Amino acid sequence: MPGRARCPVNTKSHTGDGHLSMSKAYKVSKRTVMFDKKNPKTVYSVSPVNYGTLYTDDVANQIAAESSATPGDVKNVLDRYAYYVKENLKKGYQIQLLGFGYLSIRFITTGTAKTEKEATAKLIQSLVPNFLPSFKVINGKRIYDLMPDKITLVKYNGSIPTDSTIEDTGGSGSDTDNTDPGTGSGGTGSDEDLPPVIGGDENGGEGGDEVIDDGDLSQ
Repeated sequence: MPGRARCPVNTKSHTGDGHLSMSKAYKVSKRTVMFDKKNPKTVYSVSPVNYGTLYTDDVANQIAAESSATPGDVKNVLDRYAYYVKENLKKGYQIQLLGFGYLSIRFITTGTAKTEKEATAKLIQSLVPNFLPSFKVINGKRIYDLMPDKITLVKYNGSIPTDSTIEDTGGSGSDTDNTDPGTGSGGTGSDEDLPPVIGGDENGGEGGDEVIDDGDLSQ
């Protein structure tokens, strides 16, 4: 699996028609499940792979490379933005994060009460942040604002494709890498172009099975 390195993400990958595109890597894992002691079964599953983590400093450098602001200027704005998001959450507001969704506070409760009088703050065990991604509904399907118009699914082979790297933003200019997603070193086998998929069982697998072996087949 990739380490906790600076996240190499291509921020300007587009399809030929000008729509935003991206590639998402996945890995294949093998496990053995036991339906009964005499009938073990090998099954395979897929799960997403992140190439790394993009930090606030990285975002500040990217924005500064395309504007007259310095990385420090951008970082200060992002810091203040985070501060006021938390301050307004404390005041009881829901916060709209433009292009992302809505941030609010939700309750973790201990259960329900039998009467209205018993339904008090004592039922609240803890408060946790709650994020609701913004979306629009097209033909009965949710299309999330965070998701690109087109996604290329690429099997992870242990390396990062060249079209998923960040160019050095220490100087002027911006990332103009037009490499076709899926043709870099990270793409092996058959790649599949898909729109954002909504619905389905995210966990997959067969519930209640006992895992006795787990192997990563990414390499």
